[in-house]
Amino acid sequence: MALSPILVPLLLIPIFLGSVSAISPLKTDTLKPGQQLRDWEQLISAGEAFTLRFFTPRESSTFLLGSGAGLRYICIWSQTDPVWVGNPTEPVSDSSGSLSIDTNGALKITRANASPIMVSPHLSLAGNVSATLLDSGNFVIRDAGRGGGGGPGRILWQSFDHPTNILLPGMKIGFNLKTKKEISVTSWTSNQVPTPGAFRLGLDPSGANQLLVWRHGEIYWSSGILTNNGSSQLALELSRRYNIDYEFKFHSDKRMNYFSYSVKKTKGSVSSSWFLDTLGQITVTTSFRSNTCAGGTSESSGPCKKYLKSSSAICIAEKPTACRKGTEYFEPRRGYMMDNAYYGDGLSSGISDCHGSCWRNCSCIAFQSLPRGRCQYWGKGSTFVPYDNFNGGLVLIVYVLDSEK
Repeated sequence: MALSPILVPLLLIPIFLGSVSAISPLKTDTLKPGQQLRDWEQLISAGEAFTLRFFTPRESSTFLLGSGAGLRYICIWSQTDPVWVGNPTEPVSDSSGSLSIDTNGALKITRANASPIMVSPHLSLAGNVSATLLDSGNFVIRDAGRGGGGGPGRILWQSFDHPTNILLPGMKIGFNLKTKKEISVTSWTSNQVPTPGAFRLGLDPSGANQLLVWRHGEIYWSSGILTNNGSSQLALELSRRYNIDYEFKFHSDKRMNYFSYSVKKTKGSVSSSWFLDTLGQITVTTSFRSNTCAGGTSESSGPCKKYLKSSSAICIAEKPTACRKGTEYFEPRRGYMMDNAYYGDGLSSGISDCHGSCWRNCSCIAFQSLPRGRCQYWGKGSTFVPYDNFNGGLVLIVYVLDSEK
């Protein structure tokens, strides 16, 4: 069933630049055959809107830049956040990784004591190739020899065709009718693990002009019918707050059916992104800058229920069961659960899977999402020990059923 968009105003988003003292730019936006982008280096788009570099995800959206500690991923960064990851399922285990492009047009990460990681495939039509980071946030491979007239050349591959958890202006999601491939946005498993998670944002395959979020293949949320030229309710709501024009585009031709959006401001510059998080929520972030002011806003859309009695409660919509009415919620608490602990079978796709398993088990009163796809649960009779009263061991964030607090 289609759900109407729910817009929840959040705090203004500050610009977070992070610590970049260890990052060394190549002073270019383009990588050519024979060149390497090493772990501590970065490409910068011509207008300095985006950078391409290695990173290590950290807890609570804090990221460690320019360090060999932890698993390393090649990513595109906006001013504040990573917007694309090139090797989400195969990280580099240390700082030995370097990105290069060969004469066949293949982007790959070479590393010590291991085989290369392929970021893009070999391109049979490649010739005089190069990879360029654009101010749109798109990383493109071009064949300069085919451009003609000294132009940049035809695009052979682009990161916009392989999104991760972010939708940027100009990026298209939908169906490539030639390759029979669907292009969609997929949530991360967790804030620390960019492997594909439980949720996917894409175009309605029925042909209706609406966006859907699926949870493991089942429809979880619908935008409702959207229209071109920004006349839909969602576009108008997004446009109204800061006099920023959102325009939605639905297009169909012999090659592709797709949705894309654009954003503009009468005066000054504006940037935007749609972020599909690990809970299946879509957060639309918009930042603007002019000669007189700068600011931003963030709005969330999704099937969050208004009955939640706590602003900190985890918001994942679940179906009622024999023991859950559908109005209960799990709230994060800092401390530890004692007794009656058990672990889930197999790997999960993140916190939503742990939440769903605990929800369906009538004896489960708390859970925790562990790194690398594991879930820990606690049954009835367990006791929560708050941080202030906990004298030993590791202090964790656990999600406790509201009736058990």
